[in-house]
Amino acid sequence: MPESMPKARPLVSVGMPVYNSAAFVAETLRSILGQSFADFELIISDNDSDDGTSEICRDFARADSRIRYWRQVGNIGCPRNYNAVLMMARGTYFKWSSSNDICQPRFLEACISVLKASPDAVLAYPRTLFFNSARGDANEYEDGVSLDQDDPVERYRACDQRLVRNNAINGVIRTRELKSTTLHWDYKASDMALMSELSLYGKFIKIPELLFHRRMDPGSDSGSGSPELQGKYFPHDRSGSQMRGWRKLHQMLTGVNRAPLTWRNRLRLYDYLAHRAWWNRGDLGWFGPPKSQSI
Repeated sequence: MPESMPKARPLVSVGMPVYNSAAFVAETLRSILGQSFADFELIISDNDSDDGTSEICRDFARADSRIRYWRQVGNIGCPRNYNAVLMMARGTYFKWSSSNDICQPRFLEACISVLKASPDAVLAYPRTLFFNSARGDANEYEDGVSLDQDDPVERYRACDQRLVRNNAINGVIRTRELKSTTLHWDYKASDMALMSELSLYGKFIKIPELLFHRRMDPGSDSGSGSPELQGKYFPHDRSGSQMRGWRKLHQMLTGVNRAPLTWRNRLRLYDYLAHRAWWNRGDLGWFGPPKSQSI
């Protein structure tokens, strides 16, 4: 069990998976705890850090009863740690927070307001600023994954084809719907398949305010780094690039099978995934070079 457990059930759960984040985690924690919307719990799952992260997080937990701190026994990997904080969530809404990004004070308030007013939306997220504190530069990133189509198949296609930098996953999501998905799998970039799957449960609404600052300093991105570091983030992923292509296709098919769809829409998605597999056949080890065009 987490080292502290508030009694009241919060409206929002913020899940923060951490691993050797001592350089940035205090600033990130302050940005979450300083939100204008205060009815939330902050769940920290420490993936057996050895750099002082544990001490920093425990100090914050002692000072604020909204924090629930959990330390994993051994390295379970980045995907499983992300899933772990969601499984401990008790709120109606959920937000993943990395241990190095910055949320402006109105982040939660703005996202929750949109979700309350839009019952057909499953996710709300703000505009994103990429910043590098080491270089002192910053620039806005336009992701193009505001998905307001009524047709779930069209939302799925748009998400799969447009999503490059997955900033939207850091927005606020309806917890019940998110827990109904396949979640993160044990390979790099499974979050991309997860987002396409999530779009089958509702619309993605982008908030016009610039409220999310994503850190791009060296060492702040679990998707990059040396092979040794990648081995720590993804210890259960022993597959090569072709096997990852098959695993992503498997995840996408599994997500389509379990989503609340009509049979007609399910068949439309099977057709889309079959064409997608053909165009990306190089990633699956099939004959011919990879295709660059989308479908």
